[in-house]
Amino acid sequence: IEYLVIIAIVIVIALVVVGLLLQVMNSGSGVPETQAKATWKSAEPIGIIDWGTDSDGNLTLVLRNNSSETIEYNTFDLSSSSSTEQDYNSTDKSIASGATYNIVINNATSCTSGNKYSYPKENIQFDYNTPNINNKTQKALADIVGTC
Repeated sequence: IEYLVIIAIVIVIALVVVGLLLQVMNSGSGVPETQAKATWKSAEPIGIIDWGTDSDGNLTLVLRNNSSETIEYNTFDLSSSSSTEQDYNSTDKSIASGATYNIVINNATSCTSGNKYSYPKENIQFDYNTPNINNKTQKALADIVGTC
């Protein structure tokens, strides 16, 4: 009987541990923001070194040219299930190697303070020109996620 009590106690402790582990893993469903930002920082030729939203839902992205040559940034497409947002420029923006450039996507997300937003990588792309080739497309390596 003593063995049964000990086994019962061990099983209860194991169930509590498993429950806590599942709770911790589910609390961060999706890709964590820090992991997404780390992936974007090393993307080539255009990386995103930071992003965030304001109270109006405007998404600001800080782009960096991670290539060894100057590129011309054309457009940035950001799609969600409900709409497609695009940052349009009247003229192409030349970005030197290592230089940064800020873009703002107006009304990119409508969320309240403290809520999370996410744009899947399948719906994110840049269009740009290199010195030798025009109209190249860069697909996303990671989602753009954050908290309002």
